[in-house]
Amino acid sequence: MKTPLEHNIAAHDKSAKKYEQVHGEIYNDVEQTRLQSCLLKAVSSIQTGSNPVIALDFGCGAGNLTEHLTGLGCEVIAGDVSQGFLDLVAKRVYVMPVRTVKLNGIDLSGISDKSVDMVAMYSVLHHIPEYLSLMKEFSRVLKKGGVVYIDHEASLAFWNQPESYRKFLIEIKRKSRINLKKFFIATNYVDWIMRRFVDSRYQREGDIHVFLNDHVEWDKIREELKNVGIEELYEETYLLFRREYNQRVYQSYQKEIGDMHVFIGIKK
Repeated sequence: MKTPLEHNIAAHDKSAKKYEQVHGEIYNDVEQTRLQSCLLKAVSSIQTGSNPVIALDFGCGAGNLTEHLTGLGCEVIAGDVSQGFLDLVAKRVYVMPVRTVKLNGIDLSGISDKSVDMVAMYSVLHHIPEYLSLMKEFSRVLKKGGVVYIDHEASLAFWNQPESYRKFLIEIKRKSRINLKKFFIATNYVDWIMRRFVDSRYQREGDIHVFLNDHVEWDKIREELKNVGIEELYEETYLLFRREYNQRVYQSYQKEIGDMHVFIGIKK
């Protein structure tokens, strides 16, 4: 039987080429514009004096952050546990140098002390069982004045679901378009069977911290980062836009509620 890490790697190797197609919550204009703005804020906060800056795209996936970071003038080390993703990233053309590195899912072995100006990650920590131990690793590889960027992890409101958020979920479901394609994807039925009869926590892509009693905890992340000398610069809870959402309904709730969180910190 595969370990969670092995399942994670195998699932992402298999889904690498289709990742952008199936993740409409990431690859849409609203979310990409928000992400670009936040990354610009993070890159602009770097105080290492390096030119150009070197950014580690931790858990690079299909290269979403890598593309944004190179566009902002960063040289990028794109790291992932999935060779399928690394092969995908390596084939693309960027405006700044990009090199790939195979990660082990446990630490940052292979990345030298004080060698990067930024560690950036997007929708990554919930795949890592011992994610808190990585905060020390992030500090180790960062230069003084370097920045940590953590984005696209569920906020407290996502788990607590206050009344305003529940109201949004009901209204957005009622008024958003139905994705009929999902009914013709065989793996969706496989997923249902796995969760119903084999393992209620089964996730196709190996997500680990995605349940009410087992998820990424922001208060502990802040505490661990502070303990290793990384101070908060900026935090925001935002409402994630999904490709199928009715934009009018989304915009009416956007400033009132949020279900995702972004953190920017600097190493002092």
